Amino acid sequence: MRLRAEGRRGTGGAERLIAVATLVALMLAAALVLLTPPGAGAADLPGTSIALDGQDTGRTFDGLGAISGGGGNTRLLTDYPAPQRNAILDYLFKPGYGANLQILKVETSGDGNTTSGAEQTIEETRGAINCDAGYEFWLAQEAVKRNPHIQLYGLTWAAPGWVGSSMYSQNGIQYITDWLGCAKQRGLTFAYMGGWNEKGGWNAAWWKDLRAALDQHGFSAVKLVASDQVNSFSAVSGAMAQDADFAKAVSVIGEHYPCGWNGPTPISQYPGVETHCPSSQAAQARQTPLWASEQGSMSYNAGGLPMARADNIDYVDGRMTASINWPLVASAYTDVGFADQGLVMANEPWSGHYDVGLSTWVTAHTTQFAQPGWQYLDGASGYLAGRTSDQVGSFVSLKSPDGKDWSSVVETTRATGPQTVKLTVSGGLSAGHVHVWSTNLVTGDRAQWFAHGQDLVPDAGGTVTAILQPDHIYSFTTTSGQHKGSAAVPTGKPLPLPYSDAFTSGTRGQQARYLATMEGAFTVEPCAGRTGNCVQLDTPAKPLEWQSNIQTPYPYTVGGGQAWSNYQVSADVRNAQPGSVGILGRQSNLGGTMEDPSHVHYYSLTLSDTGAWSINLADGSGKPAAPLTGGTLSSAAGLNTWHNLALTFDGSRIYASVDGATVGSATDTSLSAGKVGLVASGYLAGEQYDNLKVSTLTDLAVPVALPSGAHSPAVVTTIGYGTTGSAVNQWQYSGTWQSGGGNTWNNTVGDHATLAFRGDGVTLQSLTNPSNGIVNVSVDGGNPTPVDLYSASGTSASVFTRTGLDPAVQHTLTVTVTGTKNPASNGTFASVAAAQVTSPGKPAPTPAITTPTDRASVHPGQLRIAGTATAGELITLSVSGTPACVNQPSDSSGNWHCDTQLHPGQAVLTAVALDPVTGLLSDSTAPVHVNVRETG
Repeated sequence: MRLRAEGRRGTGGAERLIAVATLVALMLAAALVLLTPPGAGAADLPGTSIALDGQDTGRTFDGLGAISGGGGNTRLLTDYPAPQRNAILDYLFKPGYGANLQILKVETSGDGNTTSGAEQTIEETRGAINCDAGYEFWLAQEAVKRNPHIQLYGLTWAAPGWVGSSMYSQNGIQYITDWLGCAKQRGLTFAYMGGWNEKGGWNAAWWKDLRAALDQHGFSAVKLVASDQVNSFSAVSGAMAQDADFAKAVSVIGEHYPCGWNGPTPISQYPGVETHCPSSQAAQARQTPLWASEQGSMSYNAGGLPMARADNIDYVDGRMTASINWPLVASAYTDVGFADQGLVMANEPWSGHYDVGLSTWVTAHTTQFAQPGWQYLDGASGYLAGRTSDQVGSFVSLKSPDGKDWSSVVETTRATGPQTVKLTVSGGLSAGHVHVWSTNLVTGDRAQWFAHGQDLVPDAGGTVTAILQPDHIYSFTTTSGQHKGSAAVPTGKPLPLPYSDAFTSGTRGQQARYLATMEGAFTVEPCAGRTGNCVQLDTPAKPLEWQSNIQTPYPYTVGGGQAWSNYQVSADVRNAQPGSVGILGRQSNLGGTMEDPSHVHYYSLTLSDTGAWSINLADGSGKPAAPLTGGTLSSAAGLNTWHNLALTFDGSRIYASVDGATVGSATDTSLSAGKVGLVASGYLAGEQYDNLKVSTLTDLAVPVALPSGAHSPAVVTTIGYGTTGSAVNQWQYSGTWQSGGGNTWNNTVGDHATLAFRGDGVTLQSLTNPSNGIVNVSVDGGNPTPVDLYSASGTSASVFTRTGLDPAVQHTLTVTVTGTKNPASNGTFASVAAAQVTSPGKPAPTPAITTPTDRASVHPGQLRIAGTATAGELITLSVSGTPACVNQPSDSSGNWHCDTQLHPGQAVLTAVALDPVTGLLSDSTAPVHVNVRETG
């Protein structure tokens, strides 16, 4: 039962103080312009009295934290310029500045993809330990530098292949102790250690063995958190009841998503999630600390609203004393899974731009007002308006270890109107001025995030009164030292073309600048057979994957501009082992909630040591990339020999070059844009790559004879199932659809999913599996096409395509559940993963030549040719067909010029523009004819 404490009514002057306090609160509320939900004009809700008694008891607060790992979500943060990187780290870890995190949980890293990428292990082969590998220890050092009191916590997702088929083994224990040894070598003390993230199969004996091994290796102070699963409270407490030694070995019971997992939940549904956060009564009875050891998995901005609720009711509902948000930062390319989740968006290291999310300031409402070691006050923690669940809001209160200072955190995320709260202190707690901080959780006005309001003065009875507005979080406190940090943030911009990296400035043992490994480990190492640095594949064997359902794992790393379209990517490659190495272009991951790195789009050019080459297409299905064309060189490429590969994209034409010679081409319209990358056909440790270069098609060094003209590929837009709403390129669903694993599904006859779109073609992507049935798919309400979504094994597939549509009008794609099935299927489910909409490509805007004018006469010698273009475009000027200036940038006003030599005779000037964001060319200008002759 939650206790609702009644405050004492003041008399005389005390009542006047209440009136003053109420007036101040109303003035504060008026100053905060609200975006109120429907029903906000309803009658005020019943008031709540909170009695804070210094003699009250409750559990000890352990802190709020966040997770780096699970995985690759911190990758791009390491490449930020130092001023912006330090500012981001301050927002995360610096006390009294931003999120003020009190727990940092990091991945132990094992080369396998663990959601948004792969992180490098410290031990590729047993006993060969490299404590400088990866970036998690660096991150922990930066956290400790800012907050020496932060608690560090390690957990394994993937592990190197030598560990075997399970972390729940003696090899798994050895890997954990080796990793902790590296942490110690790096000057880090980890307070907590988990087992194997969200993987069943553990038993009490393994945890007892782990405890003994930690003690034996000098880590007796490290506390074990069991078991980082979704059902840990009941499973672990039950095992503790049966085994006293196991109970002794485990210090914390950590459960994932006790409020429910909402990774695939559309943002529009966030107000209704995380409304109940229970733990088991058996777990509570043991008095072992209970943690939400992973929670969140929501947008860095919009996720702040449910976070405000969950951070409170974790304790009110389930007596959880810590909550750890996944992930820490959104610092991965935006096409990977869960790319917008964390506390800060930091995915543009080339520009230095970042965005501090609402979730940062929601976290600060607890962490800047209560520290680990403070004690919850159970009598002053509960639900607003006397409710028995979080129907209109909740509150928690804590006191400092000396019993003087106190803080109350109140959230009103489910309220429909204003309500009054009275806080009364007694039992030795401070009756001084009460500082008030608030955040409007439904506004984009950042001045209303973590805003310091007017102090409240308690009346003679120790009571202050405030008016709470709906969809807010408030912190009432007697402490001081809170601040809302601020730092100048550069303007964001895409990574432009051209781009190159010879890896000379890369840090050896770390990933190369802007490259993010999706599987395996690619690090900067000394080149073999040449001087300088190269990128090397380090992974000698398939890792122990966290994701057991990865279809065809193979190592690759990617980076660059996601809008890059027409360009040439080239690199030097060296086979160290039999197999293939290659380069990728127009690469994109599937995004959304897709965690499988084999579900990826790209074109590749691969070269085997035998001399076999091929242009390949990975279509997102998870199947191995399929050759579009290929052949064999006149002689074997050989081992330990460097070769240059180049892959050129010009509209739908794709050209392959080896060592400067074009060896073949293909035509394909599947992919229109994407990043570049490096790939190997297997876990072939020692493969190397050098001189990565991404050139514009105007670059004179491009070794391909391209047909003239602006060849703009069709624009392909992928609309994932979770992109919902009534606008163009958004899904709407009728009935109840369930989501997860990269798709949404339903088996209620007549329920349907409808996509509004504009384009000349559309393709439906679904997950086919043994439980799926036959759906009807129609475009613009026309005759439905039955589509069978059954397959013997689950796979992503393009199941329906319609082309030849009018791109100028809006269309609809409708998927309807029929309740029918293939006889081999055991169910009738419909599945929607995404739709790909194609639109005609458009060339870059055409520039103009303004000086000289057509038919002008000019003197021989140097002449300044000038013109206008779209600001930022790159201009290539040709004189009688020969390039004179290549990729000359236009300025912020759109002006450009080219100084060139003209010789006597007739000259024809033409110019084309190139968009540095996409690589697309414009049509050529009309020719300007110039008579070059001596005059006078």
